[in-house]
Amino acid sequence: MKRYFLPLLALVGFGLLSLAFQGPPDAFIELVMKQLTRFYASTYPEKSYLQFDKDTYAAGETVWFKAYVVQASTHRPDTLSRVLYVDLLGPNQKVVQQRVLTLKNGTSPGDFQLVDTLKQGTYTVRAYTSWMRNAGSGYFFTRPLTVWANTVATASKPGRRPATGTPAATPPASKWLDVQFFPEGGQFVAGLSSTVGFKATDSYGMGVEVQGVVQDEAGQTVAEFRSQHLGMGRFQLKPEAGKRYVAIVRQPDGQRIRHDLPAAQPTGFTMRILQLSGSYQVAIQCKLPPTAPAERITVVGQVRGQVVYAGQGEISEGNTFSTSIPKDRFPAGVVHFTLFDSKQVARCERLAFTNADPDLRISLQPDKPAYGPREKVTVRVAVTDAAGQPAPGQFSLAVNSTTLAPLDSGATDIRTHLLLTSDLHGTVELPGYYFRNQKPDTRQALDNLLLTQGWRRFVWKPLLANKFGAFPYPLEQTLSLTGQVLGNKQAPAGGIKVSLFRFGAAQDITQATTDSAGRFLFMGFTGRDTARLLVQVSPQKGLRNPVIKLDRRLVEPSKTPTPPLPDAAPAREPYLASSKRQQVVERQYSPNAKTIMLGNVTVKGKKPVVPDTRRIYGQADVVVKTKDIPAASSYTNVLQLLQGRVAGVQVTGSNPLNMSVQIRGYGEPLFVLDGIPVDATVINTIAVNDVESVEVLKGPSAAIYGSRGGGGVIAIFTKRGNPDYDFTNEPARGLQPYVMPLFHQVREFYAPVYDNGKNASVPDFRSATLYWAPTVRTDATGQATLSFFTSEEVGPFRLTLEGISNTGAPGHGTGSFQVSK
Repeated sequence: MKRYFLPLLALVGFGLLSLAFQGPPDAFIELVMKQLTRFYASTYPEKSYLQFDKDTYAAGETVWFKAYVVQASTHRPDTLSRVLYVDLLGPNQKVVQQRVLTLKNGTSPGDFQLVDTLKQGTYTVRAYTSWMRNAGSGYFFTRPLTVWANTVATASKPGRRPATGTPAATPPASKWLDVQFFPEGGQFVAGLSSTVGFKATDSYGMGVEVQGVVQDEAGQTVAEFRSQHLGMGRFQLKPEAGKRYVAIVRQPDGQRIRHDLPAAQPTGFTMRILQLSGSYQVAIQCKLPPTAPAERITVVGQVRGQVVYAGQGEISEGNTFSTSIPKDRFPAGVVHFTLFDSKQVARCERLAFTNADPDLRISLQPDKPAYGPREKVTVRVAVTDAAGQPAPGQFSLAVNSTTLAPLDSGATDIRTHLLLTSDLHGTVELPGYYFRNQKPDTRQALDNLLLTQGWRRFVWKPLLANKFGAFPYPLEQTLSLTGQVLGNKQAPAGGIKVSLFRFGAAQDITQATTDSAGRFLFMGFTGRDTARLLVQVSPQKGLRNPVIKLDRRLVEPSKTPTPPLPDAAPAREPYLASSKRQQVVERQYSPNAKTIMLGNVTVKGKKPVVPDTRRIYGQADVVVKTKDIPAASSYTNVLQLLQGRVAGVQVTGSNPLNMSVQIRGYGEPLFVLDGIPVDATVINTIAVNDVESVEVLKGPSAAIYGSRGGGGVIAIFTKRGNPDYDFTNEPARGLQPYVMPLFHQVREFYAPVYDNGKNASVPDFRSATLYWAPTVRTDATGQATLSFFTSEEVGPFRLTLEGISNTGAPGHGTGSFQVSK
């Protein structure tokens, strides 16, 4: 077999790694390399990650986090996207809050203020850019958070795994488990032995330990299996031609379920990857049609689009081809091995993991091992790369009580996400477990995970055909508004002008033209103030009833339910007691509150009348309200509605799209739509159903509009332009309202200073999170220094620093100190 090892040479283009062969490459391998490079340069995939100050909260607290967005290929934090959306989803998977953040150098601090009446349960936070939506929500960063209520929790269902990551001993909430089987490489081939991975999960998607047997059609047991970790395991099976096999799985509650295994194919390939200490051993077998000659095959190994290994050769039936590939040639992360046949069709795929020890070395050194209450702590941060060289980068630091916020060794961190879970299909439960050591059991569990979690970044056939998919969502450097115009039979309407009306202080009208897919884009919104917008498409020849579909800012959540919290939670009551004390203090003294505490106060008042900013005048001469006109919706447009109803207003023309109007004694009027002067052609296209009222100003009443109002003014007010309009109402054809969100103004973490007797009388119960610093930057020497004060709480405290270097290396480090009286 001819082999090509592809050393990594230089950074080019979008940061992708240029590759070179040692020897002349085959044309097909050149095609694979070219298309992978083109895919990552054209689609520019991104990854997001959030570090939280902790993973358990009480209602009324603040969730602090630091957001990172990096290039998917190199993990460098200098993406083209500058806008990040972070959603907090409740236990029912509905969005409770959303934060829109502006990214600087790929990062941003953020927070969620939890209301004190929040329902107890497992909440989910997800983070994504507009560009990431093109690939689907499976690419979003997600993480569960525990939120305790200040009242006694209701009974929960059995089956919830404790936060420590130890598998639950009780049966899952659902009666039947979901058990799936995955032949290594992708398929069973008759007469060829295969490794079969399996995974058993409950209705919450959490792994459940199982055991069972595989039987043939005669009921003979041909294999036995038992899960090793989180419901995952493997067994060997050599299927025979014409036979069907069934797996009988025994659940923890003793019930047995049957699963038919995939049928074995009469011809095909198998590919097995054996992970040795320093290399991957690749073994390939095949079953070919009768009289078929030897098959030419190609094996490619790549990590995040970087082709590191390519081998070619011929294989015939009855022979096993094997090759050894050194692990140290691969960058750290998920390795994607693919076997192509002579027709350049991907026949087998297999994932592996290489840990080239890329983690940053992080040292967190307090100036003392122990402190007293309200004493200053100075922490020296030192970060180096694997070679011991200083690593400048961006980090965030959390300081937590190890009693109230214990470390979960299975939790997600920036290393596990960027190197493993972000390149796998589906949710990976307790990913930190696979990084805690290199023992055989841990390595085996990781390989079982890779047998059962498929690759999801691209599919080979369209990739090689230069088909990278559709990208309706833009790369946002500012806030944007996108959507689609549909015409007859819901077909995309291309080449159509779309008008955008902006209301408020910055009133204006802009236009865009739809592309061949009927899509349009408006950009340049600052996010500094909430903008009320109205999108309009005028009916025209061939497009009588245009429909506008705005892209939703809130992405549909997952339909998988979140698991309930356990009934028995010994840490709950101490946590809630500590949280309650600190919340009282923060409401009085936090810089975010800017208030003083009062006793019981009775407040009386009435709802204020909010002025309608669409009017700059006082009283109109004539007001026509559509609700007062019977069958108002039967009129074609507003001008036809006015015809004969307002003295002195003359409407002419029979074509609804070309009617004109004059006010007797004054001339042609100025048209104003929701406070914005517009052309008469715009008025002709507005459906009467969308109009709330029409107001006519004559002579002196129109003087406020200057010379433009010399012919009088006809002001049309739409229902959707009204500040009090309920936007959940059914939108009309040709018109769509939208409210542009604000960029979130990040709150300041409450960290009092006690130098020179300051704040001596202020109580301080910070404990679960003693300190949070989201913007820690190491300099050219890889160092930084932070200072903060302890509170009145005593006990052991943990320092946790996470982040990424300027070259894209992730890091996670911890330290500790003690506070005693």
